[in-house]
Amino acid sequence: MTSPMLHPNQRALPPLRNLPAPPRVPEEPASLVPPAEIMLYSRRTLGARVLRRLWAPALVLLALWYLLLVMYVLGPSPTLWFFGVLFSLADASMLTSLTTQMGFSGTSLAWSFALVPLIATAVSLLPALAAPPLLGAMRPREHLSEETFRRAAANRLTLLLMAVPILTVVLLPLVTALPLGQPWQTLGPGHLSMWCLALAVLPLAWVLVRATLAIHRLLGLERMETLRKAAMLGSDREVLEQRRAALWAQDRRHLPPTPGSPQDGAELSGRGILTALLAMGRSALVWVLPAAALTGWTIFGLTDFIALFTGLAAEDLTQLRTPVRLPQLLLAAPVLLLATALGGLAPVAAIRLSTAQRAEVRDQRTVPQWERRARANPWEARVCGLAGWLVAALQLGAWLLVGVLLPVTGLASGVTWAWVVFAVLLLVPLAGGAAAFAMRRNLRDVLYGPAGAYMRRPAPYALVAPDIGTRADRARDPAVRAALRQRRRAEGGEYDLEAFDLDAADDRLWVDDDLPGATDTEIREADLAAGRLPDFGGEGSAFTGGGRAAGSLEGADGGASHTIPEQIGPPSRG
Repeated sequence: MTSPMLHPNQRALPPLRNLPAPPRVPEEPASLVPPAEIMLYSRRTLGARVLRRLWAPALVLLALWYLLLVMYVLGPSPTLWFFGVLFSLADASMLTSLTTQMGFSGTSLAWSFALVPLIATAVSLLPALAAPPLLGAMRPREHLSEETFRRAAANRLTLLLMAVPILTVVLLPLVTALPLGQPWQTLGPGHLSMWCLALAVLPLAWVLVRATLAIHRLLGLERMETLRKAAMLGSDREVLEQRRAALWAQDRRHLPPTPGSPQDGAELSGRGILTALLAMGRSALVWVLPAAALTGWTIFGLTDFIALFTGLAAEDLTQLRTPVRLPQLLLAAPVLLLATALGGLAPVAAIRLSTAQRAEVRDQRTVPQWERRARANPWEARVCGLAGWLVAALQLGAWLLVGVLLPVTGLASGVTWAWVVFAVLLLVPLAGGAAAFAMRRNLRDVLYGPAGAYMRRPAPYALVAPDIGTRADRARDPAVRAALRQRRRAEGGEYDLEAFDLDAADDRLWVDDDLPGATDTEIREADLAAGRLPDFGGEGSAFTGGGRAAGSLEGADGGASHTIPEQIGPPSRG
C-alpha cells in the first residue's frame, strides 16, 4: 500500500460530493513519445539487461525444478517411500527393490537428477526473450504510482519466467492419460498429494523469482526508498510537491459514478463482468489457491497413509485406485464453475443493493488508505463487503449442492465428504474475503476501466523503450519533431520563442550523450577531421558565429554588429 507521505492531499481539504464524470485523457501514440521521455535507449538494450539479470532467478528456478522432480519421484506413494527409506537403513537392498517397484531404476534416477533440472531451467528461461516487447511497451505515466508501475513490470517478467513450471504442473495430471510408459500411469492418492503440494509451492517460487529480478536495476531507476526520502526531505515546497506528484497521482475515478454518465451501470457490461472475474481470480490465487492446495495435500496424503496400513498387498501399493473418479469430477466441476462464473455478477447485485448508501457519502475522492476511504465513502465499503458475501454465498451453495448430489447419485466417498467439509469451513470464507479484497482494489476498474484512461502521472518517463529503433532514431523522426513542436506551442502559446526557434533553425530536439560528437571536444575533433579549423573566438568561427561567414556579422560601416529580428514570433503572412 502506498505510504501516506506520498499522498498529494496531505492537508485537510473540504469534502467533495456530486462530482462530474471525469474526462478521458487523449491517448498519446507510443510512436510520438519524444526521446527524452523514453526510459531506455532501445529494446535491444532492455533485452541485454534482462539477460544479464537472469542468473539470480535461474538459481530459484533450478531449485524449483529439483523440488518438483523430487515430488514426481515420490508421487506413486509418499508414505511407502518414507517407510522404505527408513527400513533401508537396516537393509540397503530394500531401497533398490522399492525403487524398482515404483517404476524407477538407479540409473534413470541418477540421469534424471543430473540433467532434467538443468534442461528444464534452460527451457524456462527461453520465454524471457519476449521481455523486450512486453516490458518496452509499458507506459509508466498511466500507472497511479511509481510502486504499482514497478510491481506490474516485475510481474510481467516473472510470468515469462514461471510460465513453463506453471504449465508443467497444471498439465501433469493429463500426462497420465498418454501411453508414455512413465511412473504416473494413474492418479492415486500419492500422485494427487504431491501434485497439490507442487501447486502450493508455485506461489512461493513466484515471490522468490520476482524478488530476485531487482526491477529498479533492470530499468536503471533509483530505489523506492530513495525516492520516498527525496519526496520528504527538502526546504523547497514546490520541489517536494513535484516529487510527490511523480510518485503518486490522484485517481480521478470517483465513486459512486455520476448518475447518467457512461460509467453508471457499466458493471453490467461484458467488459465490467470480465474485469470483475479477472480481479477476483487474481485475488483467489493469493487467498484460495495455497489453502486449497494444502488442503488437497492433507486429504490425499492421509488417504495414502491409510491405504498403506489397511492390509493392501505389496504389489498393489504402487497402483492404488484413484480417490477421485471421473464421474465425480463430471458432477462437481460444472456446479463449481457455474458458481464461479456467477461471481462476476456479484458487483452488479452489490451496487443495486447499496443505493441507499449514496446519500451517506461524505467524500467521493480516492485515497490510498482503505480505512479512510471506507469512513468517507460508505457506499464503496458496502459494495465491496456485499460482493464478498455474495461470492461466499454462491460458493457455499455450490459446495452444499455437490454434497447433496454425490450421495444421491451414489458417487460419494470419504474423500469427497472430506473435501466438502474442508471447503465449507475454509475455502468458502477465503473465497469471500478474496472477492471483497479484489473489489477494494479493482471496483474502479470494473466501472471505469484502467486508471490511465483518466489521468497522467507526471513521471519523468512516458515509455520504457522505443518500439522501433533507438532514441537517437526517434530524435530524427520528423513526426516526433512535429508533435513536440505542437506540444510546445500548446504549452507556451502562439508565440512561444522555443517553438519558433525549432521551426526556423531546425535545432536538434534531443542529444544522446553516448553518440559521437555529443560533447564539445568530440565536435571539434570531428570538425578538425573534416578540415574545418577553429579560429579560437574569431567572428567567422563556426563555434562562435553559428557557422556563418565573418562578413555576415559586419554592419554597414564594417564594424561588428548583431542581427536584430524585425519581430518576435512567427513571420507575418502578409
